[in-house]
Order: sequence, then structure tokens, then C-alpha cells
Amino acid sequence: MNAADDTRTPSPFSPKLVLGVAIIVAGLVLTLDNLGLVQAHTLFKLWPLALVAVGIAKIRQDRQGSSTGGWFLVLGGAFLLLFTFGHGHLADALGPMLVVALGILIVTKALKQSRGIPPELARSDDFLQGTAIFGGFKRRVVTQAFKGGELTAIFGGYEVDLRQAAIENGQARIDVFVLFGGGEIRVPDGWEVVHRATAIAGALNDGTHHGPAPVEGRPRLVITGLILFGGTEVKS
Repeated sequence: MNAADDTRTPSPFSPKLVLGVAIIVAGLVLTLDNLGLVQAHTLFKLWPLALVAVGIAKIRQDRQGSSTGGWFLVLGGAFLLLFTFGHGHLADALGPMLVVALGILIVTKALKQSRGIPPELARSDDFLQGTAIFGGFKRRVVTQAFKGGELTAIFGGYEVDLRQAAIENGQARIDVFVLFGGGEIRVPDGWEVVHRATAIAGALNDGTHHGPAPVEGRPRLVITGLILFGGTEVKS
């Protein structure tokens, strides 16, 4: 994918930077506690926020937004923060949370293996990739040699805009996986959309408007994959 914001300068918001800032803040809190100005033990209850910040930094650092480790840090930090200030037992929450995390990890690894995207294609700016886990993302594709893509939404969603893109060799394929989530793909008028995805307790809807060009002359977008308890809509 060749989005307009791909040429922006790299963000300084990195996991190492967040870790360094967290250590500085911890030192300042301890200093203020020694001076009797604050109560360090109360402020240190917010320590899970550091995990959330590091996770967000990892996600932002990944150009495709598919940092599984980053999402796990955000999710883990949020749960720890919730139960630090809640009345539940942390052990009771960690068990189910780890089961969910393990399942998501297995799913993402299985998708990577089954899709079998060649490394050189995955690195191409003309290939769309995006993963949303307990969150969402938006992509605007403007490449004139679009080669297809892969989209994943697990308890999350995505919005993809292909209206300024052109398909290389007349046909491209997007593989989607949606679990308890949803997505929207916008295509130019006149594209032919072929649905080959399987939907179980979900739906893949085609809301496109076909132009006057004959079927054999249209660019062709094939949607494959699996949709479980969610949906994806393709529209013009």
C-alpha cells in the first residue's frame, strides 16, 4: 500500500523512549515522596499505564499496524489497571485473559501460515496489510499497481479506501479474517467484486455501483477468507 502518509518522518514515540520516560517519572515520584510532597505507593498503582504506553508505541512503530505483541501489552495493561483499582481478584482475571491471549496468538500464527504471503510481496508498498485486535485502523490506498492484501479484525474493525487505487494486471485478491468484528472496503465505481469468503454467523455485503464498462473490461477484486460473528461491507 502506498498511502499518502507513508512519507512522513518516523515517529519518535518508541517503546525504548516510553521505558526511559517511565523510569524518569518513577525517580521523580520517589524524590517527591522522600520530600513528603506525594505518596508514592498511591501513584505507583498506576504502573500498568506503562504497559499500555509501551504497547501503543509498538503498534505505532509498526507501519502496518499489525504488532501482536503491542496489542497484548495494551490489553494486559488495561486489565491490570482495572483490577488494581477494582475489587476483583487479579488471579481470577488473569486466567481467562491468558486463555484469550493464547487463542489470539494461535489464530494470528495460523493465518500467517495459511496465507503464505511471500516476504517480498509483504514488504511491497503495493500490498495492503492491517490487523485490528481490540481496536481499529483506517487505510487509504492510492497505489496504481495494487497487488491485493490481507486484513484481520479480532474484536475490532477496519476501514479501507481503495477509491484512488488501480489494480495491477486487472485482478487482485484481499483475504479477510473477521472474528467478533467488522470492516468496510470502499472501491472505485466500475470495479467488479467477487465474493469467495465464507461467512458463519456473519455477512459479506456488496454495496458497489457498477459502471457502464462491460464485465470483461472491469478491474476485478476478489474477496476471500473467513468471517465469524461479524461482517464486512464492500461499497463504492
